[in-house]
Amino acid sequence: VVEQEWWRRLKAGDQAALAFFYERYADWLLKYGLSIVYNRDLVRDALQELFVSIWERRQTLGEPDRVNYYLMACLRRRILGDLRAERALTEEFPDEPNGTEVGFEDEQALAVRNSSLDKAIRSLPPRQQELLFMRFFEGMSYENMTELTGLDNQVLRNTIHRAIKTLRLTLAGRVELMLPYFVGLLSLTHCL
Repeated sequence: VVEQEWWRRLKAGDQAALAFFYERYADWLLKYGLSIVYNRDLVRDALQELFVSIWERRQTLGEPDRVNYYLMACLRRRILGDLRAERALTEEFPDEPNGTEVGFEDEQALAVRNSSLDKAIRSLPPRQQELLFMRFFEGMSYENMTELTGLDNQVLRNTIHRAIKTLRLTLAGRVELMLPYFVGLLSLTHCL
């Protein structure tokens, strides 16, 4: 109910309402975007463009039942559109460096990159990474995931099952790597 009031204020031109949604969801959306494509610059740009677009189109926006899912869907479409445009550009100018290379900004990101679990998750296909993020990191129901991705419920379940099976095989005998990671995830999900 509180979010709907803020959404109405946003539609009416209240900049504080835009700031409310940005502060509330920017970090969460960044994590979600990185589950789609691990390119921090691309995701940050898409996130900024998303909020600029929301502000510019505020008067024509509908009123979503769940603002967070609406923002996820919008960010997902924007990232996939940016990836298609980048791929087309790369195909047109093949000698240019690929813009989807991973760039790490600090020691903490480097530590995450070096962890075996992170490597295992990042070795999964992007769709599996995205669905694992939705299901286990955000606790989304299969119904909400179907709504957001357009994939059939059984396809979602099969894809997640394959991802978990791959992670088990990759990390067999490495339980010590998984425990701290999942404890950290539990604390993150309670913050949001």
